[in-house]
Amino acid sequence: MLTDDAIEELKAAVRACNDARTALTEALDDAEGHDGDLATETSALDPVGAALSDWRDAQRRFMTTVADSGVSDPATAALLLKTNHGIDASNARCGIPGTDVDGADQPFPLDLSGAQGMLLTRAATEHLE
Repeated sequence: MLTDDAIEELKAAVRACNDARTALTEALDDAEGHDGDLATETSALDPVGAALSDWRDAQRRFMTTVADSGVSDPATAALLLKTNHGIDASNARCGIPGTDVDGADQPFPLDLSGAQGMLLTRAATEHLE
């Protein structure tokens, strides 16, 4: 059903989504050490925004590859990756605050409450188009 090239491209997009989620988690953890208001600290805001942007771009790459591969939908592609290759594509299918990616039908996996939620919201507003 999927060509070897499509499988490799999907795997690469999933890795990029996973890497961006890791970067986002690390940026949020690092932001907790900042003095002052997290939502206004540029040094805290920029890494969060960059990680959100990278995650969004990787998701778009995943969804484009799904569409180009002839697989019926992202859920089917994710199932094929999990079943045949042991790859979890959950992060490639998560909705990201501040942006819509067609096919991203899973809930955002991070807590949007408190100071980190405010930082995420502001970063999404300022860094995502």
